[in-house]
Amino acid sequence: MQKKIKEITGLAFVFVMFNLIIGCKTTQQITTTNTSPIIVAMDLVNIVEDKVKIEIKVNNIDLDTLSYYMPKIVPGTYQNNSYGKYIEDFEAFDNQGNVLKVTKYGDNRWKISNTKQLSKITYWVNDTFDSESTNDVFSPTGSNILKDKNFVLNLYAFIGYFNGMKENKYKLFIKHPSILKASTSLEEIFSEHPSNNASNTDIDYFLFKRYADVVDNPIMYTNQDAVSFSVNDIKIQLSVYSKNATHNATHNASDLAPQIKHMIRAQKNFLGAINSTKKYSILVYLSSSRSDDAQGYGALEHNTSTVVVLPESLPQEKLNEALTNVVSHEFFHIVTPLTLHSKEIHNFDYNAPKMSEHLWLYEGTTEYFSILFQISQGLITKEQFFERIIDKIEAASSFDESFSFTTMSKNILMDPYRKNYRNVYEKGALISMCLDIIMRDKSEGAYGLLDLIKNLSSEYGINTPFEDHKLIKSIERASYPEISAFLQKHVAGTTPIDYEFYLNKIGVHYAVENIPSSYFIFEQQPFVTGSEPTKEVSFTSDIPFNSFLKGLGILEGDVLLSINNKEYHLKNIYDLFGDSNKWKIGDEITFKIKRNDKVMILKSNVIKPTVEKIILKQDVKASERQKKLFKKWVNE
Repeated sequence: MQKKIKEITGLAFVFVMFNLIIGCKTTQQITTTNTSPIIVAMDLVNIVEDKVKIEIKVNNIDLDTLSYYMPKIVPGTYQNNSYGKYIEDFEAFDNQGNVLKVTKYGDNRWKISNTKQLSKITYWVNDTFDSESTNDVFSPTGSNILKDKNFVLNLYAFIGYFNGMKENKYKLFIKHPSILKASTSLEEIFSEHPSNNASNTDIDYFLFKRYADVVDNPIMYTNQDAVSFSVNDIKIQLSVYSKNATHNATHNASDLAPQIKHMIRAQKNFLGAINSTKKYSILVYLSSSRSDDAQGYGALEHNTSTVVVLPESLPQEKLNEALTNVVSHEFFHIVTPLTLHSKEIHNFDYNAPKMSEHLWLYEGTTEYFSILFQISQGLITKEQFFERIIDKIEAASSFDESFSFTTMSKNILMDPYRKNYRNVYEKGALISMCLDIIMRDKSEGAYGLLDLIKNLSSEYGINTPFEDHKLIKSIERASYPEISAFLQKHVAGTTPIDYEFYLNKIGVHYAVENIPSSYFIFEQQPFVTGSEPTKEVSFTSDIPFNSFLKGLGILEGDVLLSINNKEYHLKNIYDLFGDSNKWKIGDEITFKIKRNDKVMILKSNVIKPTVEKIILKQDVKASERQKKLFKKWVNE
């Protein structure tokens, strides 16, 4: 008990400073809605066993019991993370320091008794980055606690809410080492070094209008460089942390800033007046990829910021490419769903969520724009654009289409829909592509999907959510009946989409190209696999075999016994790749295989292997109208 008292005292000065700022408070009881601010103190200095101490002060509670919740899920994520699992030693106290009774229910709820006497609650928070081998929290939605070096604070992983009080203001005081600076889109009320504190610590103070703003504003504390720059009328802050980096490291904010600046300028030009954001923060955590570090690479969107996690081992060119793809997607989320969204998102329930039907709009349209703007603004070539579209067509074909996209979206947290979640980025983007093409076709190129989103954002907006079941009708009013018919048939319905039919409207068609391949692997997709139980090597692939294996007569399921009398099995499977590099074109080669328990000999001559790949090409016979629509589509 003595240790806990000392730990509580460690944050006491924060509340003293708070009282000096706001002066005396009334003790009048509020009998209806309690609007008193929630006062939160977070200690990033006195870290104990890789955990952060949280103290929360409340008053004017006129209830016998009160429940405190940590979120089960937050907006922008589509899985249950239950952040309450990372909370330890939850306690509640009255004004005299006496412990009040607390009963825990499940992972995320603590029921406090005798709350008319409640003064504060305290608890410790574990981070998620160093335990990802045992949890499913996607890294950009998680948290990091690295004493004196780095704190990734997705605040919902540290701060919860009281039932009935999510609309109360939150006042957050963060005590932190002076060597660490906060990177965030939040405006600081103040940041001070306490004169009576000999240690090198500072206190930052932030104010939130309601709990949703707490959820929406991540903070990263780091001792590494951060840079700020302006793009048109928006201020960009880029902060980068790399665990193994030095001041001379390649991956620092100054080196990454030019690509980010170029990208966001292109996005702003693409969006035009649709975006009113004045500040945007990009918080980049570069992971060592070790077992005790972040493993989930990607990003999570917020209204004015994004948290990005990528491997620090990426070379500069690949890191710039990854940042362009990832950050551009998240930046476009300022349009959907952060501006244009349904009531389910606007009134998000963090512990009993009701999901929207329209993930095709939130994730699909965002992903589509993140590709379209790159060709529209000259960041990628036409061939690269086509390759990304055909990759999505191929990826979408691997998902279950027996249920509608709206049904999947509404039930995305449950099986069997959950395992099809990735399709929101594949088919979801293709849905948006088809809508864009239909509108270009109907308007002689003058009106496209971005124009539709602008009009819908005028009708609805940040504080005016739409009703899920009325969205398609609203879209029809703002566009064409053909758009509504497409959505009813292919999104609310289960009819597969013929992408070639829509691409043909703009003079683009499918073609076949022979791509060079290795003998046993193509684009990181191996044609062989090993079986642990049998120790055998068999032929299997999610893509067609290359021309060499096809000509030899290999079928999926064949077991490889030997090549030119050298036996192959699980233990030496990797020899296949090295041995085949020594083959010479024209040499005779003999495979011994087993097919349905029958041993067979297959002979051939070595050839240069290729794989037939479907590609997109502009039709040389396209009409003038098709050419015109294509130019309007990609801003050529």
